[in-house]
Amino acid sequence: MNSRRRQLIQATVALGAAGALPAQAATEIPRRDLGKTGLKVSILGLGGAPIGNLTDHKTAVDVVKLCYDSGVNYFDTASAGAYGLSQSRYGAALKGVRDRIVFATKTRNRTYTQAELDLNQSLANLGTDHIDLYQIHNVINQEDIDFIFAPRGVMEMVVKARKAGKIRFVGFTGHTDPSILNQMIGKYDFSTVLLPLSVTDGANKQKSFEKLTVPRAREKGMGIIAMKTLGAGALLRERAATVEQALRYVWTLPVSTAILGCSEPEHVRLNARLAASAKPLTKIAMEEQRRRVAGLNMEALEPWRPRTA
Repeated sequence: MNSRRRQLIQATVALGAAGALPAQAATEIPRRDLGKTGLKVSILGLGGAPIGNLTDHKTAVDVVKLCYDSGVNYFDTASAGAYGLSQSRYGAALKGVRDRIVFATKTRNRTYTQAELDLNQSLANLGTDHIDLYQIHNVINQEDIDFIFAPRGVMEMVVKARKAGKIRFVGFTGHTDPSILNQMIGKYDFSTVLLPLSVTDGANKQKSFEKLTVPRAREKGMGIIAMKTLGAGALLRERAATVEQALRYVWTLPVSTAILGCSEPEHVRLNARLAASAKPLTKIAMEEQRRRVAGLNMEALEPWRPRTA
């Protein structure tokens, strides 16, 4: 964890009683509709990569359990790399509360066979017979879309697995170009979209997901899931916003949940406290935040976005 974030977290935790959450914290994190799925999800969701990257299994499991105990019910993961390990750790930590949580996982595979192996591995790792939200991950261009919907492509597998009860709802994700995500919205009755949303994206004068894709998703009644709300840490490094400012901005948007990485109990306590106390910003305050970051180095604040986007 970088030193600025550690200092901020420590200062915030010190405001509480030895950093402990109130006993009623589990009921305080607001929950919102996940689009038209009928699911209610905590506005704070846990991202899997930091959990998978922890070297100590017990610590990872304890962090996941603390998230659940703090009121988080949305757990995001995938099957590849550190995410694959996070799936196993989710399965270990959340055994016995399956009916109270939402498991969301993703696949980067584009063929029927590879995606089917991916799905079955995810089910085994998570210790469940179904995935609540299965997402086609990181859709990047038109060629990618063509592969996804091609005969014996991943969507063919997803439709079959959904009929078999292995998948409840289907979504997709993207980091790069709002126009590509908008094309995906029109290709299938997706339940959700996972995309980068932050004050930086809101201030982006070229292609903003907030301005271009969120309205389309809302028209379709989709659940909107935010990622990279801290710009993968760039907002803190560049002093563009504090953790609280960044999260309040995103939670003011019409999102169902915002996924955050938590690798230490301090992360969980701070983020849960901010979620429990979050109040929407006014339109004036939102615009002030956008103006404040508009003159900063967008390339540094959004390192995942191609410079042509």
